Amino acid sequence: MRATDGASRTIPYAAWLAQPAYLAAEVLLALCAGVGYSLADDTISALGTTCDSPDATGCSSAAWAMNLVFIGFGLLQAVGAIPLLRGASARERVVGGLWVLAGVFSVGVGLAPVDVHPSLHALVALPVFVAQPLALLLHARWLTTGRVRVAGTVLGVAALVGAVSFGVLLGAVAGSGAAERLAIWPAKLWLPLAALTLGRGGGRSR
Repeated sequence: MRATDGASRTIPYAAWLAQPAYLAAEVLLALCAGVGYSLADDTISALGTTCDSPDATGCSSAAWAMNLVFIGFGLLQAVGAIPLLRGASARERVVGGLWVLAGVFSVGVGLAPVDVHPSLHALVALPVFVAQPLALLLHARWLTTGRVRVAGTVLGVAALVGAVSFGVLLGAVAGSGAAERLAIWPAKLWLPLAALTLGRGGGRSR
């Protein structure tokens, strides 16, 4: 029974260990498939849009690949939070719920590309910018200690600043891509750290 219980926690957390690969996938697609694409100025969602004309820029020649990345890593993020949803404390369940929410809506982002379903895309993307930075910050403050807590708090504050900045800069000619990445990328760095910490019993709960 104990072995089964250990596996039920280890396997989902392993899904979080893969999250940094999202960063590599996004940057690789931006460099290799992006058409006139700027990591600083173009949104992440633009990598999931097809170029509609020969002279189009800020789009992708392999939009399907980025949309699969959204779906795959969103699912992994949600699966990794399952042990928290089953946690003994209310704080664990709240944090787990926020991670699942952000992961599920990330899947929605991939299923509803902004160039095909603009309104639906905006609707499913919004919860990601609210739930994910909040999940990161609360996870660090509530469920970790020491240097891990400090690192998570810094990443969480950065993500919140990025989310607010992205909301302000959305539609601007410059800076929106950098702001969006500041909102999204910190979680991809935090999740493997959280998985390793919780895997060796370094977290806390109340």
